[in-house]
Amino acid sequence: MKLLLLWLLPLLLNLPATGPPTVRVTFSPLTKAAYLAAKKSCILAKPVMTFPLKKVRGRIVIPTDKGPKVFQDKGMGTDNDDQSQYEYAGYLPQFGYHEVIGHFWERTNWLLLGPIGLPLELYDAPRYAPDLKHFVVISAGIEYAVYPNEIRLYQFGNGRWQQVWKLEPSVDPATWEPDEICWLSNSMLMLKKKMW
Repeated sequence: MKLLLLWLLPLLLNLPATGPPTVRVTFSPLTKAAYLAAKKSCILAKPVMTFPLKKVRGRIVIPTDKGPKVFQDKGMGTDNDDQSQYEYAGYLPQFGYHEVIGHFWERTNWLLLGPIGLPLELYDAPRYAPDLKHFVVISAGIEYAVYPNEIRLYQFGNGRWQQVWKLEPSVDPATWEPDEICWLSNSMLMLKKKMW
């Protein structure tokens, strides 16, 4: 395993009207001792979450500005590759987003559904920055190729989450995948890479 600090320079507080800010990321290697010391400083930020909706008869109905969005369980307990089961994870009032976890035949996805009803599909749970203005999500795609091999960073602005940075480790052949990631501050992440 390789240990790195990701410095996100700068994480801007406001999104410009024309698009996402430019985020510059630098990597700094860590020794095992430095990693173990820094790991004690990982910040697990949890936004306020309420639970205004309930699943009824295998169905979650989320109201949006464009009409209701329905998540219906299908084919659970079978070997069908189109099976799906949804779990309502809650509403994030500070963002106006609902979180739904979808369990499918060979994968699980997190869906963030905003007021206009377009789901933001993530391949792991979002890890929020301490100031709750950003989140990062990793996806290890070498060992389990159903998922992409990537790290994505999002910023909240203008009422929506917007991707501001993405890294896909080299793919021909891929030599590493993200294994763990945590926030050390609003502009610093610590990444543990799994080497292949």
